[in-house]
Amino acid sequence: MRLTELFRSLVSCFLSPNTSGSDKHEGKPPLQSLTSSGTELPKDSATVTTNSMPGLTSTPSKYDAIPGPLGLASASLQGKVALVTGAGRGIGREMALELGRRGARVIVNYANSDAAAQEVVNQIRKNGTDAAAIKANVANVDEIVHLFTEAKKKFGRLDIVCSNSGVVSFGHVKDVTPEEFDRVFNVNTRGQFFVAREAYKHLEVGGRLILMGSITGQAKGVPKHTVYSASKGAIETFVRCMAIDFGDKKITVNAIAPGGIKTDMYHAVCREYIPNGDKLDNEGVDEYAANWSPLHRVGLPIDIARVVCFLASQDGEWVNGKVIGIDGAACM
Repeated sequence: MRLTELFRSLVSCFLSPNTSGSDKHEGKPPLQSLTSSGTELPKDSATVTTNSMPGLTSTPSKYDAIPGPLGLASASLQGKVALVTGAGRGIGREMALELGRRGARVIVNYANSDAAAQEVVNQIRKNGTDAAAIKANVANVDEIVHLFTEAKKKFGRLDIVCSNSGVVSFGHVKDVTPEEFDRVFNVNTRGQFFVAREAYKHLEVGGRLILMGSITGQAKGVPKHTVYSASKGAIETFVRCMAIDFGDKKITVNAIAPGGIKTDMYHAVCREYIPNGDKLDNEGVDEYAANWSPLHRVGLPIDIARVVCFLASQDGEWVNGKVIGIDGAACM
């Protein structure tokens, strides 16, 4: 049989309807149309398994994907509980809001401003789901443990952990003090490691861990940015190794690596990347940064939040051990 004939034969096998008469669901629409149809969900829809899904007749095995709730779009996070560190401002704030918009209940972690965190909580509730603010500094391991314990008490489960907390640092190597080195690594690297440790303990089977890297951890080199870039570069190794360790609970581990994102700290930080940036006004900074990308715009927190929600959803189930750069091709 020629290769083309073999290919056609295989396609025919997969696309032809079941003619054996053994499929009790014969004549019913495919699963894909059911999951996006808006059909009323059964009361136990959150626990639907593959052998109760219309159109699937094979016996489930331990090697199968973890099924999502019948009747929900695969991008939905309805019924999930997410924890976002550093969620009172910037990228973390938008992550928390977008997770809430997609149906998740959200633990809003913060280190300093209770008012800012509570504003995020109120907005999530206004959008139709629930949220709670919990204070914890991820530079302190005891506080990380407390954060996860309280989060589990609040909503009874954890499905998604977004390790977002971070600090930035600029300075020539010759000027870096031990105190500055420790300040950066204690949050960006050590803090994320112990957030991941507690995530493994508390996440449900099939959960998601999403760490925060940076495009500077992938770039060829950034002047006066050694400590910060190294603290984020370590996250890439964490992801590859943790994806293996977390596999026994079917938890995926990935990281995002944002480029320049227009947050409340954007203009001050962005000037550090621009030659003579201190001479530019805010509009000049925007114009310069927009030209880094062939799309000719600056990155926004929602650009990051949408990728996070993809990784957190059923759509992201087969993405594991990866670092995803989100910079509009600015660092190609």
